[in-house]
Amino acid sequence: MESRTILAAAAAFMCVAGASSSNARDLIYEWYTVANNGDLIPETTKTFNSYNQPAVNGDGMVVFRARSKGGEGQGPGAAQPARGIYLRDLGESGPIMTVFKRGGMVPEPVNLDEAQGKQPGFNEFPSIPRIDSGSDTIATRGQSTPVWGYTDSNGLEARTGTAGVYVNPRGVPTTAASMVGDVMQDGVLAFPYFQVPVHGDVAPGTGFDQFPGSPAVTERKTIVFKGNFSSGGRGRTGIFYRDVLAARGRAPVELIAASGYTDIPGCEPVGEAQCKFGSTAPPSAGGKYVVFVGYDNEATPTVGGIYRAHLVRKPIRLETVVKIGDPVPGETDPNATFKAFSEAVSVTSNGRVVLFWGTWGDEQVPVELACASDGNQQRRAYCLEQAAGDPDFNRKSVPLHQGFFVRDMQLGRTAVIAKTGGEFRDFIYWNFSGRVPGMPGEGDDIEEPARWRTATFGAVSGNGVPSVSAIKARSVDGEDGIYLRDVLPSNVGDLFTLLKTGMPGAAVDPETPAGAPITSVGIERDGFRGDWLAVTLAMGVEGDSEEDAGWAGTYAARFIDEEPVTP
Repeated sequence: MESRTILAAAAAFMCVAGASSSNARDLIYEWYTVANNGDLIPETTKTFNSYNQPAVNGDGMVVFRARSKGGEGQGPGAAQPARGIYLRDLGESGPIMTVFKRGGMVPEPVNLDEAQGKQPGFNEFPSIPRIDSGSDTIATRGQSTPVWGYTDSNGLEARTGTAGVYVNPRGVPTTAASMVGDVMQDGVLAFPYFQVPVHGDVAPGTGFDQFPGSPAVTERKTIVFKGNFSSGGRGRTGIFYRDVLAARGRAPVELIAASGYTDIPGCEPVGEAQCKFGSTAPPSAGGKYVVFVGYDNEATPTVGGIYRAHLVRKPIRLETVVKIGDPVPGETDPNATFKAFSEAVSVTSNGRVVLFWGTWGDEQVPVELACASDGNQQRRAYCLEQAAGDPDFNRKSVPLHQGFFVRDMQLGRTAVIAKTGGEFRDFIYWNFSGRVPGMPGEGDDIEEPARWRTATFGAVSGNGVPSVSAIKARSVDGEDGIYLRDVLPSNVGDLFTLLKTGMPGAAVDPETPAGAPITSVGIERDGFRGDWLAVTLAMGVEGDSEEDAGWAGTYAARFIDEEPVTP
């Protein structure tokens, strides 16, 4: 790919331009640096060091979770890495800004330590943040010290509120969902708008226990999230939403679907236990729509699929995007039907097109995993310990038949983006995450025991670059890459390589050390909006860990209508 360095007319930083062609059209783009290892974290003397996959809105505002190395700087807390949720407006050539940070104050409701004038502080942001496609409102999950003290029904002093969902509508940090929904004060619920919606056997005044995964945000002020709670002595889960500005910020949480309560569309007999959702996955949102994966049984699903709901039309009704048993497009075998889907579905900003990963058939292929060489030391040591004690610990298998697809809900058509076989070996990526024995909660899945987890990565744009999908895939030569394809509504367009490990890092970031190749690539479900596509990259000597790779960063490609000209 031919590229050259240019200076964007309104930008205060360098970017790199490139072009790729398909049989549908040419895609011309410029690379912008959002943040890299040379940038200082705002309000600190530390530089960025590691990054999670970013999200972007249609105007080029990029939100990302990142951290520094520890042990730098002076004063209290200098040994701890700086970490938080950060935002940069590329469309306005803006600076890097902090949205939420470790040690930062938790928004109301808070009553602990008020006498000392000190609010509880954040200690971790366990999931990647996301941003509304049409505004600058971001949503993130946060863990903190307890926010609320009260006297329980037994007359004992209690504390709660160590987890929540936080947003910033109109630039104001706001608690969108919290664990305080069951707190009683003078015989009444103190925060009824945070309680689990009362449906079926869920008792009034039930509070949420946790908010797994990443919350989504849409229409500037509506959050959509997965919430766990207890009812009748058993754990439950569901998909919920809330307008954080309605009713002067007191609008209640509302239900979309819940395990043990909501019927799976199309499942017979309706109302029976086997046709109720048993599991749901963290949702995505676009416009007035929410999309999520749900099954009867997460481990061995027999019914379920991907579902869409309109958040304005009441009562909430679920429509099927794709389900277990649907035929796989492009397969000649009539028995080729979908068996399962990844939870990371991506939806366009108007809710019309859904990108998803699916698998079919029973054939499996072995994969050999390796414990990470970077990240949390306790987790790395625990992974190595488990691998030493069990020869099969790092030996897994993945479906032979898998692929990415897009579903146009308006046209009622599903098209193929890419499948295994030919150019691609695999779309599934593994990560050893969770809490190991003796380790305090930190990072993703902090409430779950450490184990191998899988994920797939892709995003679809709905306007600006209409219906172009970006996916992460491993090619048959063992390299990881970001690939693009334009398939709707024309259903044509070659799949082409945007990024691939082994490419020179300078093709994206001119500050990359000389000769350093790209060693890892990352993208998330809200990473492609309008004309902007956001990714994470690490560059360095092959085999280096991200923290020792020498260079890494968060970057965004802006797709433009014509070839850029060097000023």
